[in-house]
Amino acid sequence: MMRWILTLLLAGGIYTAMRSLDQPPVNTGVQGSAYVHDGDTFTVASVKIRLFGVDAPEMDQTCEMPDGTDWACGRWSRDQVRDMLRGRTLRCVKQTYDRYGRMVARCYLGDQDLAQLLVRGGIVFSYARYSRDYIGVEKAAIAAGRGLWVAKVVAPAEFRRSKREN
Repeated sequence: MMRWILTLLLAGGIYTAMRSLDQPPVNTGVQGSAYVHDGDTFTVASVKIRLFGVDAPEMDQTCEMPDGTDWACGRWSRDQVRDMLRGRTLRCVKQTYDRYGRMVARCYLGDQDLAQLLVRGGIVFSYARYSRDYIGVEKAAIAAGRGLWVAKVVAPAEFRRSKREN
């Protein structure tokens, strides 16, 4: 009797395993080279991605340098990301989708968290509204005066809000 039960369990397990091979894999992300739209948005393998947990200056956003001159910090942020990703493979893991239909993802260069690298370099802001993961890294970038933090900057969300109100 025990032998019959074990045979039945084994056959059921094999059947279940074989059926799972027929199922398409769950798409949890993408991998490949990136086309950079701005500091926090890019396309990988034909998928438009919004980087999770960070916010970059808008392309038309300027920041004020200590000498009072305007600096095209939105374009600078995009260019820094473009230079960092050029010729490299980016792996992105889906978290969700945003209201614009973009995949919101954590992305990695090898085993390095891209968002963390960008916040550490002062290239993008930590976006505490959606994640608290990078707040400490941002505080260190501010203290060191790296990247955006050499200038008088307005948070991208605040910049977008003021544009809508005007």
